[in-house]
Amino acid sequence: MPTIPGGLDPLTIQVTQLPDAVEIENGWRSFTVDVGAAIVTIEVRPRIWNNWVASTQQYAHWRAIITGRMGELTDVGFVLEHPGIQVFEVQPNEEA
Repeated sequence: MPTIPGGLDPLTIQVTQLPDAVEIENGWRSFTVDVGAAIVTIEVRPRIWNNWVASTQQYAHWRAIITGRMGELTDVGFVLEHPGIQVFEVQPNEEA
C-alpha cells in the first residue's frame, strides 16, 4: 500500500507542579509525567530546569507548558524529544 507524507505536530503537556522525583545526571534533569494514556519521560538541560524553577518562584499560581516530539517508546509510554518548557502566570480561578 503506498503511503503519503505527513507530519506530527509537537506534543503539549500542561503541569501545575514541579516533579518530586527527579534524577540528575551531569546536570541534566530527568522526570516522568503521567498523562493518563502513557507515562512520558522528559530529560531537560540544566538551563531549562533552572529557568523553570525560577519562574515557579516568581508566580504564586502558574502553569507550565512542556512541548516536544514523541521519541523512543518505553514499556509504559514514550520519551519526549527536544523538550521545551514555558511557564505562565494564571489567575487562581483558572486552575479550578
